[in-house]
Amino acid sequence: MEYRQLGHSNLEVSVFSLGSWLTYEFMDEKEALTVIASGLQAGINFLDDARYDDRTGHAPLKSGYSEVLFGRLLRQGGWNRADLVIANKLWYEFYPAQSPEAELDGSLARLQMEYLDLAYCVPPPASLPVAEMVRQLDALIQTGKLRYWGVLNWSPAQIEEAWQVAAAEGLAAPVAAQLAYSLLQTSPVEEATTHDIFAAAGMGIVASYSLYGGLLSGKYNKVGGDNGRFRPEAIESMRQKQLLAKVGQLIVLADEVGCTPAQLALAYCLANEQVASLLFGATKTAQVVENLQALDVLARLDEEMMEKLHDLSQPRVER
Repeated sequence: MEYRQLGHSNLEVSVFSLGSWLTYEFMDEKEALTVIASGLQAGINFLDDARYDDRTGHAPLKSGYSEVLFGRLLRQGGWNRADLVIANKLWYEFYPAQSPEAELDGSLARLQMEYLDLAYCVPPPASLPVAEMVRQLDALIQTGKLRYWGVLNWSPAQIEEAWQVAAAEGLAAPVAAQLAYSLLQTSPVEEATTHDIFAAAGMGIVASYSLYGGLLSGKYNKVGGDNGRFRPEAIESMRQKQLLAKVGQLIVLADEVGCTPAQLALAYCLANEQVASLLFGATKTAQVVENLQALDVLARLDEEMMEKLHDLSQPRVER
């Protein structure tokens, strides 16, 4: 396993982050424990969880049962909390009636944990100026319940403002940004403005949706293949947008490298020096094993192959 510093924090995180979005509550708990164990045994130390509304229809909580289950699984596995870097989210869903500290307290209670290492925050509500949000988060870090904060899908302008406020007032600045990043979605990660702001602010990127919902695995290019999370009409739309054609080209390149399309797609994201970690979820140990092998693929990528992948990632120009 390779480890990278998460922005300007003192956290050394595995280049893979194991997420739990819409996973463990749909699985047998023994199988979920096996999936987590396979990741931790391979060296993953960066775990991601977040509160969200129940999708099963039978969870004992309307929202946040994912946190209850995640915390219970970690306790059952007997893993040392201090060895793990655990990230969560602050949604500001009920702000200002619910303060950021109250929202965090709710998550910690469900997780049965004393603190979080990182909380990604959604863009500030309309009633909350960026500067005030930075001050609130700094105060929250002072309580010891949160070590660092990051952003989730903020605009470059908002990130720059937060960083400048923190620098001017000596407050805790964001250390990371969770952003969708894949061969089919390079914006905003690969934009010059984003690169410059992150470099100046000392922020790391945690890449998500790097297989584009499974599209980059190549399974949707197979005749009669599994439709997974996409409806037939969505697949047809992606076909018309030439996305499946791009995946077909990725399959060819993966054959050249001697790996799966998914591994090559993940390796492309890991090659970006600003990416501290790549977030993925898994319901089978085989998925964990396959994804982690992308690190071996990365070591085999030469400049010529990276150029081919970069060309493939570029938007198709309509004529």
